[in-house]
Amino acid sequence: MAIPASLTEDTPHLREKTYKVGLVGRAASTFRVEEVMIYFDKPRQNQNQDAEFTASILRYMDTPQYLRKALVKVEPRLRFVGILPPLRAPHHQVSGKRGDLKPGTFRQGVVTEVRGRTSLVDIGVGETAFVQGNFPKGHRITVKLTKIKDEIEAVRLDDAEIRIYWGFNVTVPKLPLAESTRKMGFDLVISTSRYGREINEVFPDLQSAWAKSKKTLVAFGSPAKGLEEILKGEGLGLKEYSDFSINMIPKQGVETVRTEEAIYASLSLLNILG
Repeated sequence: MAIPASLTEDTPHLREKTYKVGLVGRAASTFRVEEVMIYFDKPRQNQNQDAEFTASILRYMDTPQYLRKALVKVEPRLRFVGILPPLRAPHHQVSGKRGDLKPGTFRQGVVTEVRGRTSLVDIGVGETAFVQGNFPKGHRITVKLTKIKDEIEAVRLDDAEIRIYWGFNVTVPKLPLAESTRKMGFDLVISTSRYGREINEVFPDLQSAWAKSKKTLVAFGSPAKGLEEILKGEGLGLKEYSDFSINMIPKQGVETVRTEEAIYASLSLLNILG
């Protein structure tokens, strides 16, 4: 999904900003989003700081708790991460003990040392796993446990080998929405807008396109501007930008729907498509 760099601009305090991003992170995991793309929605402003704040909170949330000390740098903008709701996604196993492990189990870990052709990986059980291959120290990888005897042995897994939901990546192209979308190479683009067609009107066609798509993007507007206005600033209309422009909340009872509210409403409907 694509969210704006200005996601938290209407929220004054760091604590509330953190909580708002936390809602987005929960939505991303709940509805199995694989990538969160943060686009610049104000081309005339430097939005690096806002985008990186949102990215840092989301990355923190997606990191298993037992890896955070090794992978997350302590910094002022993470001051209130203690209020974030836990994801409890499949890759967020508890740290556990050796006795809890079984061959075939997937775990995320961080490379702590390299010895010849073997990498030592902290998988959160109080001792390291020996993984075939040389990987950069401090690198986060997913492994499959193969033996649990005197030593814990494992092999690294590629994303294509993981058949269950395994969290989300966060990307910050540092570009406007349309350019970001082209750069990432999506084959189906859905824009959410109160000026789009109602979801029930496009559902059959959307269902067919969804089934054929290998990389779908769902784009959301900002607290101050909807997608129509944001794209207008880029010289585009909703129809030129997206394959489907959909009003996910027909007959809304409020003047404006907040970005985080639109995310939950939209993804819950799209979840029906699989």
